[in-house]
Amino acid sequence: MKKFILSMALLVISYTQAQNTLIVDRNVFIDDSPSHVYTTFSAAIANASNGDTILIQPSGGSYGNITINKSITVLGMGYAPELNNGETSQTGNITVSASNVKIAGLDVNGWVSPGNNVTNLLVEDCWLASGAYASATGNANITYRGNVIRNLIYLNASPTNSLNITITNNLIQNLVSSPFQYFNDTTIFNNNVIIGDQALTGYVIFFAPNNLVCQNNIWLFTNNSLAQVDQNGGTPVIHNNSLTYHYGTPTITALNGTGNLDNQNPFFVNIPANNPYWNVDNNYNLGNSSAGNDAGTDGNDVGIYNGYYDFDMRGYPTELPYLTEMSISNNMVPAGTSLNVNLKANANKTN
Repeated sequence: MKKFILSMALLVISYTQAQNTLIVDRNVFIDDSPSHVYTTFSAAIANASNGDTILIQPSGGSYGNITINKSITVLGMGYAPELNNGETSQTGNITVSASNVKIAGLDVNGWVSPGNNVTNLLVEDCWLASGAYASATGNANITYRGNVIRNLIYLNASPTNSLNITITNNLIQNLVSSPFQYFNDTTIFNNNVIIGDQALTGYVIFFAPNNLVCQNNIWLFTNNSLAQVDQNGGTPVIHNNSLTYHYGTPTITALNGTGNLDNQNPFFVNIPANNPYWNVDNNYNLGNSSAGNDAGTDGNDVGIYNGYYDFDMRGYPTELPYLTEMSISNNMVPAGTSLNVNLKANANKTN
């Protein structure tokens, strides 16, 4: 069975765009005799070259903290896969010390943080359990898109750092105090769904923003008695064409900006009553009765599907097909003979 898992990995190699594809698989009894198969991420990246792809296989545990020190693509198989017994490509904290890196489809039980002078980093379709960073000296052109982000997003206070940071089409929840720090006039913070769920009245959303304009977001509140998108220090944040809603009784303070839809139920297609937190069965598209339909600055819907972005509730990366069905026609075979496996897969999204 473990060699079958490897075969699934080999199936998707042809879909990647890199020079070479290396596979990391920590499952028991994995066949790591091929030169491109490794049991640890550190071994794989030591043998990778700039432009390669490292495919991290799902397993029953974590691959631990990893450091990406080459210009590569790192792909997992989603953070809520339909098959493989729900096992994910899980890591601990991810530190990026090279530029021109893409990370997608990982279940990150920690944070992603680029080091000094890292540019051109894309993090997409990941579960980020402990936040997203772009706070080191010289960080620029960092994009977090299509992720579930918990806790915080931390940029750099210096006006010469954290330039052109793009945070779009994410579901952001379980916020800590001052979760969005040092956003500035080069920060794009659009098309997100944010759940303001802090329990203490002294908490604020933005810390020391600098001429930030954010657009097409949906702000949801569950238990924050302040019931406002507020800030501590900095210049006032301008919100355009964004929607706010509280699932309790408080009325949310009107957003500062134009075209906003204050205190309007988003009427998502499908979420449990008064519970907007991520669940794989939720559908955050807007229903027909939502005021957010076609209400964005670009004439599209507000929220994570703005611009027809294909937010993936399972975290399947763009580059890979995903399995929908498998069957084994001869599940008992002698050693050394072939196991016949039939697979069905769907092409993935095209963002």
